[in-house]
Amino acid sequence: MIEINLLPEENRKKHSSARMNISAMSMPSLPIISIAMWAVAAVLIVQLIIFAVGVMGGATFKSLKLEYKAMLPKKLETEKLKVQVDATNKKVSAIDELMVKRFSWEKKLNALSDSMIPGIWLTQLRYDEKLTEVPKSREAGAPAKRRGASKPAPEKILSRYLVLQGAASGMGEEGTALVGRFIKSLKDDPEFYSDFSDIELGAIKREKMDDQEIMTFEITCFFRAK
Repeated sequence: MIEINLLPEENRKKHSSARMNISAMSMPSLPIISIAMWAVAAVLIVQLIIFAVGVMGGATFKSLKLEYKAMLPKKLETEKLKVQVDATNKKVSAIDELMVKRFSWEKKLNALSDSMIPGIWLTQLRYDEKLTEVPKSREAGAPAKRRGASKPAPEKILSRYLVLQGAASGMGEEGTALVGRFIKSLKDDPEFYSDFSDIELGAIKREKMDDQEIMTFEITCFFRAK
């Protein structure tokens, strides 16, 4: 089609002499294959790193597990020793407490010697202690609990004992009477009995020693609660 522009030359639109020829433009050739190969290589490298870290972590875990199994017997032995050490420390503390009061303890042993009676001799003397449970006493002024209410948990106290083992040179009622007289002698001596709340006769039985019949006995002296 022919176009005729009747406008004056000065009023005509000036077209750019350099028109864009789209068809003449050419896109630069991109290395798509190279980029794809590098991307695949990067993914493979990342996966290899993750796999290597996983293998190393698994190996480390297995190694630690083996070390723990190897150390477990030592751990159990250490815990056992710790329990024994704690028990020993408690006994040492009790002995230390008695050593602090060694002067009164010496007097106690002297009083025990003075309380001995003819026909009685001691074969063993030992100190012992243990935790005992006693019913928790109701505080003064506290209201009585209704029926069905739960009982308070018993409280634990440390009970301490002096145990005397010995023998009496009589049999039957005579031997028993001698032991009874010995216990009374201990209770009647304020120097000995002052630190105790009670003295009880435990096991007593008939035995023979050098073809002579005797009565062996065990007496427990309960220390007063602190």
